[in-house]
Amino acid sequence: MDPGTGKGSPSEEGETSLNATRVDWLREAERIGRRLDLLGAISEGEGALNRPPFTRSLCRAMEETARWMEEAGLRPAVDAFGNLRGWGVRENQEPVLLIGSHLDTVPGGGRFDGALGILLGISAAEILQDRAGSLPFALDILAFQEEEGARFRSGCLGSRAFLGLLEEKDWNLEDSSGISLREAHDSFSIQGWPRMEPDPREKLLGYCEAHIEQGPQLEALGVPLGVALGIVAQERLLLSFLGEGGHAGCVPMSARRDALCAAAAFVAFVEEASRREPGAVATVGELHCLPGAVNVIPKRVDLSVDLRHPEEAALDRLSQALLERAEEIGRDRGIEVGWRRTQRLPPVRSDPDWQDRLSSVITTIQGKAPRLWSGAGHDAGVFGRLVPMVLLFVRCRGGVSHDPAELVSPSDTARALEALVGFVEGFLP
Repeated sequence: MDPGTGKGSPSEEGETSLNATRVDWLREAERIGRRLDLLGAISEGEGALNRPPFTRSLCRAMEETARWMEEAGLRPAVDAFGNLRGWGVRENQEPVLLIGSHLDTVPGGGRFDGALGILLGISAAEILQDRAGSLPFALDILAFQEEEGARFRSGCLGSRAFLGLLEEKDWNLEDSSGISLREAHDSFSIQGWPRMEPDPREKLLGYCEAHIEQGPQLEALGVPLGVALGIVAQERLLLSFLGEGGHAGCVPMSARRDALCAAAAFVAFVEEASRREPGAVATVGELHCLPGAVNVIPKRVDLSVDLRHPEEAALDRLSQALLERAEEIGRDRGIEVGWRRTQRLPPVRSDPDWQDRLSSVITTIQGKAPRLWSGAGHDAGVFGRLVPMVLLFVRCRGGVSHDPAELVSPSDTARALEALVGFVEGFLP
């Protein structure tokens, strides 16, 4: 089926409740693409895209997104944390279906990660309002201030704040400049923005998120859409290796306590151990060597470890093996080893009924609906611990994400929008 023509659409086969031929899916996808281009140009500094939370660039992205929400018939407002919410039409205390994602990016990120899900939600809300009139529930669109964890080394802060799950210790998290989350939040200018907090009596029907897959599985299967079984368990560690510095030319090899050599042995073991645990992935993404001079033996190395696995027991085994090996390396080399856990998230499964609903819609669009685990963390995982949740995957070229080469085709965007609208329609009487 060509998503721009509606030929072969479910409506012609009597399988959807509303007239799908009224929507030019490809035209809507092209509009989403133009909006993604605009957001992709909003960044801190020149060059690669970088939009951290609580920055001027994030505020500008919120302003543009709020304007599009208004055009879609939503009422944009911010909550106390600084998340943007487009409030849909509601009567009294109707249940609320939430669609959302995040506006922040990693340094050097791509245009589609996070932003695509928000814009798909805005377009879906506009289409549903035009096609269905009033809904038997409120449909709100969320744009979270922070999800990536790149600035404060702890992710999904926006969705956690939205659900009241932030702890006092979270506010003391610091970025690389020593600015705490509380300081960044308090300095973020939201004066003049409409403020609207959730009614404590509001009933959440659940949460749906559309997001690029960030991997190559859908492309390998030759389909644009998939359904997430859930989000894998994740753990983040920070380790330090403290040795002894010295002149590179004067200290014999037998007398050295080189922190970098110890860290290198550990990094090699991270790769080895994760390959022995089927389904696991492990990444050392940050490594800082001090003092960092060409003719000085490294005295200290700090590094990060990111561990993921669908099963929490397997993650426990891998984490324990790594920490035991780090201590062993330290003893063998006369290196002091320290570590702390900065994040631990259990696996979160998508709601089985919502999985089936979304799978049915996707099957009518593309013939089958692959179900995959999400190796990446998402705001959907935070919601999934409290309310029904489902995550719609969209194919990205080459499986590339967190990179300027990130790309979703207009036709795939069109199909994702059609699936999102169809999923919400499934809740109509």
